[in-house]
Amino acid sequence: MNGLAALAGQLTTLAFESAQRTTPLVIGHQKFLELLPEIHHLRVRCCQQHDLTTDPEHFIASNTAKNRRICAVLIRRGQQLEACVLFFEHSLLGMSTGLVRGGDALGGSFVIGEKAFALQFIHMAAQALLRKRHVHGVSLTVKATRDECARLMGAEAKNRVYSERTPVHKLTLANSYHEMLASMGHRTRRSLATKRRQLEQRARVIFLPHLEHAQALEAMEALRTRSWPQRYRKFYETRHRLLCERSEMFTMGMLLPDGTWLSILSGWRRDGVTYIDLQMNDSHFRKESISAVMRCFLLEHEIARQQKMLFFVGGCSILLGRYCEPGEVCTDVVLARPGLRSALFKRMLPLLKPKSRYERLAQDS
Repeated sequence: MNGLAALAGQLTTLAFESAQRTTPLVIGHQKFLELLPEIHHLRVRCCQQHDLTTDPEHFIASNTAKNRRICAVLIRRGQQLEACVLFFEHSLLGMSTGLVRGGDALGGSFVIGEKAFALQFIHMAAQALLRKRHVHGVSLTVKATRDECARLMGAEAKNRVYSERTPVHKLTLANSYHEMLASMGHRTRRSLATKRRQLEQRARVIFLPHLEHAQALEAMEALRTRSWPQRYRKFYETRHRLLCERSEMFTMGMLLPDGTWLSILSGWRRDGVTYIDLQMNDSHFRKESISAVMRCFLLEHEIARQQKMLFFVGGCSILLGRYCEPGEVCTDVVLARPGLRSALFKRMLPLLKPKSRYERLAQDS
Protein backbone atom coordinates (compact mmCIF):
# COMPACT_ATOMS: atom_id res chain seq x y z
CA MET A 1 0.00 0.00 0.00
CA ASN A 2 2.83 2.40 0.90
CA GLY A 3 4.57 1.53 -2.37
CA LEU A 4 1.44 2.39 -4.36
CA ALA A 5 1.08 5.68 -2.50
CA ALA A 6 4.73 6.56 -3.22
CA LEU A 7 4.29 5.66 -6.90
CA ALA A 8 1.14 7.79 -7.10
CA GLY A 9 3.06 10.68 -5.54
CA GLN A 10 5.89 10.31 -8.06
CA LEU A 11 3.45 10.24 -10.98
CA THR A 12 1.71 13.36 -9.66
CA THR A 13 5.07 15.15 -9.36
CA LEU A 14 6.06 14.11 -12.89
CA ALA A 15 2.73 15.35 -14.23
CA PHE A 16 3.27 18.65 -12.41
CA GLU A 17 6.79 19.07 -13.79
CA SER A 18 5.80 18.22 -17.36
CA ALA A 19 3.00 20.79 -17.58
CA GLN A 20 3.74 24.04 -19.46
CA ARG A 21 3.34 27.18 -17.38
CA THR A 22 3.88 30.92 -17.65
CA THR A 23 5.02 33.11 -14.76
CA PRO A 24 4.09 36.77 -15.35
CA LEU A 25 5.20 39.29 -12.71
CA VAL A 26 2.80 41.87 -11.29
CA ILE A 27 4.33 44.92 -9.58
CA GLY A 28 2.55 47.62 -7.64
CA HIS A 29 -0.51 48.07 -5.49
CA GLN A 30 -2.89 49.16 -8.25
CA LYS A 31 -2.09 46.33 -10.69
CA PHE A 32 -2.37 43.84 -7.84
CA LEU A 33 -5.83 45.13 -6.90
CA GLU A 34 -7.06 44.52 -10.46
CA LEU A 35 -6.33 40.80 -10.01
CA LEU A 36 -8.18 40.36 -6.71
CA PRO A 37 -11.34 38.72 -8.16
CA GLU A 38 -9.27 36.06 -9.94
CA ILE A 39 -7.08 35.49 -6.87
CA HIS A 40 -10.14 35.17 -4.59
CA HIS A 41 -11.55 32.55 -6.98
CA LEU A 42 -8.25 30.64 -6.76
CA ARG A 43 -8.40 30.75 -2.95
CA VAL A 44 -11.88 29.19 -3.01
CA ARG A 45 -10.76 26.53 -5.48
CA CYS A 46 -7.83 25.60 -3.21
CA CYS A 47 -9.92 25.78 0.00
CA GLN A 48 -7.91 28.75 1.31
CA GLN A 49 -10.78 31.23 1.50
CA HIS A 50 -10.81 31.10 5.32
CA ASP A 51 -7.03 31.44 5.73
CA LEU A 52 -6.49 35.12 6.46
CA THR A 53 -2.70 34.75 6.33
CA THR A 54 -2.90 34.23 2.56
CA ASP A 55 -5.68 36.75 1.99
CA PRO A 56 -4.29 39.24 -0.57
CA GLU A 57 -5.94 42.17 1.19
CA HIS A 58 -4.36 41.12 4.50
CA PHE A 59 -1.04 40.90 2.65
CA ILE A 60 -1.51 44.43 1.33
CA ALA A 61 -2.35 45.76 4.80
CA SER A 62 0.66 43.99 6.38
CA ASN A 63 3.11 45.31 3.79
CA THR A 64 1.92 48.87 3.32
CA ALA A 65 5.15 50.75 3.97
CA LYS A 66 7.29 53.44 2.37
CA ASN A 67 10.21 51.10 1.82
CA ARG A 68 8.20 48.20 0.36
CA ARG A 69 6.63 47.62 -3.02
CA ILE A 70 4.13 44.80 -3.38
CA CYS A 71 4.66 42.30 -6.17
CA ALA A 72 3.36 38.85 -7.10
CA VAL A 73 4.28 36.07 -9.50
CA LEU A 74 1.26 34.53 -11.19
CA ILE A 75 1.66 30.90 -12.26
CA ARG A 76 -0.64 30.10 -15.13
CA ARG A 77 -1.33 26.81 -16.84
CA GLY A 78 -2.81 27.97 -20.11
CA GLN A 79 -5.36 30.62 -19.21
CA GLN A 80 -6.05 29.20 -15.74
CA LEU A 81 -4.41 30.76 -12.68
CA GLU A 82 -2.80 27.84 -10.85
CA ALA A 83 -0.96 29.74 -8.12
CA CYS A 84 -0.08 33.20 -6.92
CA VAL A 85 3.10 33.76 -4.91
CA LEU A 86 3.22 37.01 -2.95
CA PHE A 87 6.38 39.06 -2.42
CA PHE A 88 7.47 42.55 -1.57
CA GLU A 89 10.46 44.40 -2.96
CA HIS A 90 12.61 46.60 -0.78
CA SER A 91 12.81 50.15 -2.08
CA LEU A 92 14.88 53.18 -1.13
CA LEU A 93 13.61 56.73 -1.67
CA GLY A 94 10.98 55.27 -3.98
CA MET A 95 13.56 53.46 -6.13
CA SER A 96 13.91 49.71 -6.60
CA THR A 97 16.77 47.98 -4.78
CA GLY A 98 16.40 44.67 -6.64
CA LEU A 99 16.01 42.86 -3.30
CA VAL A 100 12.82 40.77 -3.03
CA ARG A 101 11.39 39.02 0.03
CA GLY A 102 8.84 36.20 0.29
CA GLY A 103 7.30 34.56 3.36
CA ASP A 104 6.97 35.60 7.00
CA ALA A 105 9.21 34.37 9.84
CA LEU A 106 7.28 31.05 9.89
CA GLY A 107 7.51 30.40 6.15
CA GLY A 108 3.85 31.20 5.51
CA SER A 109 1.60 33.98 4.25
CA PHE A 110 2.69 34.05 0.64
CA VAL A 111 1.58 31.04 -1.43
CA ILE A 112 -1.95 30.82 -2.84
CA GLY A 113 -2.39 27.47 -4.59
CA GLU A 114 -2.45 23.73 -3.98
CA LYS A 115 -0.61 23.11 -0.72
CA ALA A 116 1.02 19.89 -2.01
CA PHE A 117 2.97 21.89 -4.59
CA ALA A 118 3.74 24.99 -2.51
CA LEU A 119 7.52 24.47 -2.61
CA GLN A 120 7.46 23.98 -6.39
CA PHE A 121 5.42 27.15 -6.83
CA ILE A 122 7.86 29.10 -4.64
CA HIS A 123 10.83 27.84 -6.64
CA MET A 124 9.18 28.69 -9.97
CA ALA A 125 8.31 32.17 -8.70
CA ALA A 126 11.85 32.80 -7.40
CA GLN A 127 13.34 31.73 -10.74
CA ALA A 128 10.91 34.01 -12.57
CA LEU A 129 12.03 36.93 -10.39
CA LEU A 130 15.72 36.25 -10.93
CA ARG A 131 15.17 36.33 -14.70
CA LYS A 132 14.15 39.99 -14.37
CA ARG A 133 17.10 42.31 -14.98
CA HIS A 134 16.38 44.58 -12.03
CA VAL A 135 16.19 41.69 -9.49
CA HIS A 136 19.49 40.37 -8.19
CA GLY A 137 18.49 38.71 -4.91
CA VAL A 138 15.52 36.79 -3.47
CA SER A 139 15.19 36.02 0.23
CA LEU A 140 12.63 33.36 1.25
CA THR A 141 11.40 31.50 4.29
CA VAL A 142 9.63 28.28 3.33
CA LYS A 143 7.89 25.46 5.21
CA ALA A 144 10.29 22.73 4.16
CA THR A 145 13.50 21.10 5.36
CA ARG A 146 16.90 22.12 4.09
CA ASP A 147 17.22 18.82 2.21
CA GLU A 148 13.85 19.30 0.49
CA CYS A 149 14.91 22.77 -0.63
CA ALA A 150 18.27 21.52 -1.89
CA ARG A 151 16.68 18.66 -3.87
CA LEU A 152 14.41 21.08 -5.71
CA MET A 153 16.46 24.28 -5.92
CA GLY A 154 19.94 22.79 -6.16
CA ALA A 155 22.79 22.10 -3.78
CA GLU A 156 24.07 24.91 -1.59
CA ALA A 157 26.57 27.13 -3.37
CA LYS A 158 28.00 30.64 -3.27
CA ASN A 159 24.77 32.19 -4.57
CA ARG A 160 22.36 29.66 -3.04
CA VAL A 161 22.28 29.41 0.75
CA TYR A 162 19.98 27.46 3.11
CA SER A 163 19.50 27.70 6.87
CA GLU A 164 17.05 25.37 8.66
CA ARG A 165 15.30 26.23 11.94
CA THR A 166 12.20 25.34 13.96
CA PRO A 167 10.22 28.41 15.11
CA VAL A 168 7.45 28.20 17.69
CA HIS A 169 4.09 29.95 17.47
CA LYS A 170 1.25 27.76 18.83
CA LEU A 171 0.33 27.99 22.51
CA THR A 172 -2.30 25.55 23.82
CA LEU A 173 -4.59 27.19 26.39
CA ALA A 174 -5.56 25.60 29.70
CA ASN A 175 -9.11 25.38 31.06
CA SER A 176 -8.58 28.34 33.40
CA TYR A 177 -6.22 31.29 33.71
CA HIS A 178 -4.83 30.06 37.05
CA GLU A 179 -4.23 26.62 35.58
CA MET A 180 -2.43 28.26 32.66
CA LEU A 181 -0.11 30.18 34.98
CA ALA A 182 0.48 27.08 37.10
CA SER A 183 1.71 25.20 34.02
CA MET A 184 4.49 27.75 33.49
CA GLY A 185 7.85 28.03 35.18
CA HIS A 186 8.27 30.02 38.38
CA ARG A 187 10.10 32.95 36.73
CA THR A 188 7.55 33.28 33.93
CA ARG A 189 4.64 33.02 36.34
CA ARG A 190 6.16 35.65 38.60
CA SER A 191 6.97 37.93 35.67
CA LEU A 192 3.43 37.82 34.31
CA ALA A 193 1.61 38.09 37.64
CA THR A 194 3.89 40.65 39.33
CA LYS A 195 4.15 43.04 36.40
CA ARG A 196 0.40 42.96 35.91
CA ARG A 197 -0.34 43.55 39.60
CA GLN A 198 2.12 46.45 39.77
CA LEU A 199 0.68 48.16 36.71
CA GLU A 200 -2.90 47.66 37.89
CA GLN A 201 -2.17 49.00 41.40
CA ARG A 202 0.15 51.89 40.56
CA ALA A 203 -1.19 53.11 37.21
CA ARG A 204 -4.75 51.71 37.45
CA VAL A 205 -4.58 50.58 33.83
CA ILE A 206 -7.79 49.70 32.04
CA PHE A 207 -8.03 46.65 29.76
CA LEU A 208 -10.60 46.82 26.94
CA PRO A 209 -11.20 43.37 25.41
CA HIS A 210 -13.02 44.75 22.37
CA LEU A 211 -12.36 48.04 20.60
CA GLU A 212 -14.84 49.43 18.11
CA HIS A 213 -13.32 50.05 14.68
CA ALA A 214 -13.06 53.83 15.16
CA GLN A 215 -11.57 53.30 18.62
CA ALA A 216 -9.02 50.83 17.21
CA LEU A 217 -7.91 53.39 14.60
CA GLU A 218 -7.63 56.04 17.32
CA ALA A 219 -5.43 53.73 19.42
CA MET A 220 -3.20 52.82 16.46
CA GLU A 221 -2.81 56.49 15.52
CA ALA A 222 -1.92 57.37 19.12
CA LEU A 223 0.73 54.61 19.33
CA ARG A 224 2.04 55.13 15.79
CA THR A 225 4.98 57.33 16.76
CA ARG A 226 5.54 55.75 20.18
CA SER A 227 5.83 52.08 19.18
CA TRP A 228 8.33 50.04 17.17
CA PRO A 229 8.61 49.39 14.29
CA GLN A 230 7.30 52.78 13.20
CA ARG A 231 5.02 52.68 10.18
CA TYR A 232 3.47 55.49 8.25
CA ARG A 233 -0.20 56.42 8.48
CA LYS A 234 -1.38 54.53 5.38
CA PHE A 235 -0.54 51.21 7.06
CA TYR A 236 -3.05 51.89 9.84
CA GLU A 237 -5.69 53.22 7.48
CA THR A 238 -5.41 50.00 5.45
CA ARG A 239 -5.52 47.93 8.64
CA HIS A 240 -8.62 49.82 9.79
CA ARG A 241 -10.37 49.08 6.50
CA LEU A 242 -9.55 45.39 6.91
CA LEU A 243 -10.99 45.41 10.45
CA CYS A 244 -14.21 46.93 9.13
CA GLU A 245 -14.53 44.37 6.32
CA ARG A 246 -13.66 41.20 8.27
CA SER A 247 -16.13 40.33 11.02
CA GLU A 248 -13.79 37.72 12.54
CA MET A 249 -11.09 40.32 13.26
CA PHE A 250 -10.75 42.07 16.61
CA THR A 251 -8.62 44.59 18.49
CA MET A 252 -8.12 44.75 22.25
CA GLY A 253 -6.32 47.52 24.12
CA MET A 254 -4.88 48.80 27.38
CA LEU A 255 -4.88 52.45 28.47
CA LEU A 256 -4.43 54.75 31.45
CA PRO A 257 -7.40 56.36 33.22
CA ASP A 258 -6.62 59.66 31.43
CA GLY A 259 -7.12 57.95 28.04
CA THR A 260 -3.43 57.47 27.13
CA TRP A 261 -3.08 54.30 25.07
CA LEU A 262 -0.38 51.91 26.25
CA SER A 263 -0.84 48.81 24.09
CA ILE A 264 -3.06 47.09 21.55
CA LEU A 265 -3.29 43.53 20.27
CA SER A 266 -5.11 42.63 17.07
CA GLY A 267 -5.92 39.49 15.09
CA TRP A 268 -8.83 37.18 14.38
CA ARG A 269 -10.59 34.09 15.76
CA ARG A 270 -11.58 30.95 13.89
CA ASP A 271 -12.52 27.43 15.02
CA GLY A 272 -11.30 27.86 18.60
CA VAL A 273 -7.97 29.38 17.59
CA THR A 274 -7.04 33.01 18.24
CA TYR A 275 -4.57 34.39 15.69
CA ILE A 276 -2.46 37.38 16.77
CA ASP A 277 -0.72 39.29 14.00
CA LEU A 278 -0.24 42.80 15.40
CA GLN A 279 0.90 44.21 18.74
CA MET A 280 1.81 47.84 19.45
CA ASN A 281 3.31 49.03 22.75
CA ASP A 282 4.17 52.51 23.98
CA SER A 283 7.98 52.45 24.13
CA HIS A 284 7.95 55.11 26.88
CA PHE A 285 6.63 52.43 29.27
CA ARG A 286 9.23 49.82 28.46
CA LYS A 287 10.38 49.40 32.06
CA GLU A 288 6.82 48.50 33.07
CA SER A 289 6.89 45.51 30.64
CA ILE A 290 3.53 46.43 29.14
CA SER A 291 4.06 43.82 26.42
CA ALA A 292 4.06 41.05 29.07
CA VAL A 293 1.12 42.62 30.92
CA MET A 294 -0.89 42.81 27.71
CA ARG A 295 -0.19 39.12 27.06
CA CYS A 296 -1.49 38.43 30.58
CA PHE A 297 -4.79 40.07 29.74
CA LEU A 298 -4.84 38.24 26.40
CA LEU A 299 -4.41 34.83 28.05
CA GLU A 300 -7.09 35.48 30.64
CA HIS A 301 -9.60 36.82 28.13
CA GLU A 302 -9.15 34.10 25.49
CA ILE A 303 -9.37 31.33 28.11
CA ALA A 304 -12.59 32.91 29.40
CA ARG A 305 -13.92 32.80 25.82
CA GLN A 306 -13.07 29.05 25.80
CA GLN A 307 -10.57 29.42 22.98
CA LYS A 308 -8.27 26.41 22.66
CA MET A 309 -5.09 27.88 21.22
CA LEU A 310 -3.15 31.06 20.50
CA PHE A 311 -1.45 31.24 17.12
CA PHE A 312 1.17 33.98 16.90
CA VAL A 313 1.40 34.88 13.22
CA GLY A 314 5.06 35.59 12.56
CA GLY A 315 6.34 33.90 15.73
CA CYS A 316 5.97 33.97 19.52
CA SER A 317 7.70 36.01 22.22
CA ILE A 318 10.65 34.57 24.12
CA LEU A 319 8.58 34.77 27.33
CA LEU A 320 5.85 32.42 26.06
CA GLY A 321 7.82 30.62 23.35
CA ARG A 322 9.22 27.98 25.73
CA TYR A 323 5.64 26.80 26.44
CA CYS A 324 4.58 26.57 22.80
CA GLU A 325 4.21 23.36 20.84
CA PRO A 326 7.16 22.39 18.60
CA GLY A 327 6.65 24.23 15.33
CA GLU A 328 7.02 23.14 11.73
CA VAL A 329 10.53 23.05 10.32
CA CYS A 330 11.24 25.93 7.97
CA THR A 331 14.23 26.99 5.93
CA ASP A 332 15.58 30.44 5.18
CA VAL A 333 16.71 30.56 1.57
CA VAL A 334 18.87 33.13 -0.19
CA LEU A 335 19.02 33.00 -3.98
CA ALA A 336 21.22 35.52 -5.75
CA ARG A 337 22.54 36.26 -9.20
CA PRO A 338 26.35 36.30 -9.51
CA GLY A 339 27.91 39.75 -9.36
CA LEU A 340 28.84 42.67 -7.13
CA ARG A 341 25.22 43.62 -6.42
CA SER A 342 24.53 40.10 -5.17
CA ALA A 343 27.51 40.31 -2.83
CA LEU A 344 26.09 43.55 -1.44
CA PHE A 345 22.68 41.87 -1.13
CA LYS A 346 24.09 39.16 1.11
CA ARG A 347 25.74 41.78 3.31
CA MET A 348 22.47 43.70 3.61
CA LEU A 349 20.32 40.61 4.25
CA PRO A 350 20.65 40.56 8.08
CA LEU A 351 19.26 44.11 8.13
CA LEU A 352 16.40 43.36 5.72
CA LYS A 353 15.27 39.92 6.88
CA PRO A 354 12.03 40.32 8.87
CA LYS A 355 12.18 39.18 12.46
CA SER A 356 9.28 37.62 14.26
CA ARG A 357 6.79 40.27 15.34
CA TYR A 358 7.24 39.00 18.88
CA GLU A 359 11.01 38.70 18.62
CA ARG A 360 10.95 42.48 18.16
CA LEU A 361 9.23 42.78 21.52
CA ALA A 362 11.69 40.59 23.40
CA GLN A 363 13.18 43.57 25.20
CA ASP A 364 9.81 44.19 26.85
CA SER A 365 9.48 40.67 28.23
